[in-house]
Amino acid sequence: MNIGFVSQALPYLPSRGGFRLYGGNLIRCLSRRHQIHLVSMLIEDDSQHLDWARKYCASITTLSVPRTAKLLEPLSAVSAHLWGRPLQQRRGMYDTLRRGFGGWDVIHVEGGYAGGIVPDLPIAKVLSLHDSWTLRCDEMLKCAQSLRERLYYTLLKIHEPRFERLVYPRFERCTVVAEPDVREVRRTVPNCMVDLIPYGTDTEYFHPVQTKKLPNTLVFHSHLGYAPNIEAALEFANDILPLVRQGVPDAVFHLVGANPDPKITALASRPGIRISANLPDLRPAVCSGQVYVCAIRHGTGLKSKMLEAMAMRMPIVGYPGSIVGLSGVSGKHYRVAQDPQEFAAHVIDLLRNESLAEKLARAGRELVEKDYSWESRARVYEELYQRVIEERRRGTLPAHTKLRPAIEAGHRA
Repeated sequence: MNIGFVSQALPYLPSRGGFRLYGGNLIRCLSRRHQIHLVSMLIEDDSQHLDWARKYCASITTLSVPRTAKLLEPLSAVSAHLWGRPLQQRRGMYDTLRRGFGGWDVIHVEGGYAGGIVPDLPIAKVLSLHDSWTLRCDEMLKCAQSLRERLYYTLLKIHEPRFERLVYPRFERCTVVAEPDVREVRRTVPNCMVDLIPYGTDTEYFHPVQTKKLPNTLVFHSHLGYAPNIEAALEFANDILPLVRQGVPDAVFHLVGANPDPKITALASRPGIRISANLPDLRPAVCSGQVYVCAIRHGTGLKSKMLEAMAMRMPIVGYPGSIVGLSGVSGKHYRVAQDPQEFAAHVIDLLRNESLAEKLARAGRELVEKDYSWESRARVYEELYQRVIEERRRGTLPAHTKLRPAIEAGHRA
């Protein structure tokens, strides 16, 4: 197939951020069998990573975001709300796709904003959302770290359902990565056809690294400026670590990740807490811990950090919010706690019982190898592309995509 791949951030590996990571892994796998024609917006330092994309894509077209784009933000927001058509980069996207789509079989779009600026074209289109932004607004308001953040998500909660109802039905399929997001998209946009295709993880890159295990060290890795991760780190430091240290006095909480919030950096002054920020390779730091701890309560989608930790063969303890979308079983692939007391008890048990921790870690690694390889995700997308191409050709698009077959497809191979 000739696949037009449109992304609102440049896909490349290794990277952080959902659209770069998800898109990069799909492109890497799909390019083995198909021609990928990438059209990507360039934000932040994306232009420095174009060499990665050139290795896998038959063609690349980039849309830079000019400095003057900020002047358009108010009008763009109004246009997005009224018609589901943001103004920023819309003309560039329109011109690019009108010129290039003639030889393509399907268009894959990463991100709801990109979906809003993709023109209506006579070609099968799939919109990869990752999660429901309507649901994300609700979740982020539960853990917002500032008045500005609460205001932003309050306003977005008003805008997002209308935007979704205008944009999502333009696509033959939308995809998300967890069941709660499927349900919310279907509730918000009843005429949207949505499939569940969970995240994958790169089991070749994320693997147990040979490094010295630090005694009684508990590790958590994430973007440390993102509200659900900040909340998780603070709860562990404030409520769980003191309970762990009652049983294991020298226990250490090691936070590993990008762009730590000031509330996170302030934790480093406490005994038993370490922070490693913006490491070029986080794998040795994560693998140096003895137990991976994920006290996430809020957020949307499947937590890729959990897949990465399992791939690195780490025994894991988490709250229910951290295992949403995972096909594993509590007690076999990870431990799940309902409150700080139970969380601390699980951690102490794993620190004291090395053979139990190893058994849990080994089962987690086997789970991601079986159910969450990126190659399996790419195969599911190939099936989806073929289906929507055929449906468009026949003019027989179904009224809805059933949830259960979509879930089963998402976990095959």
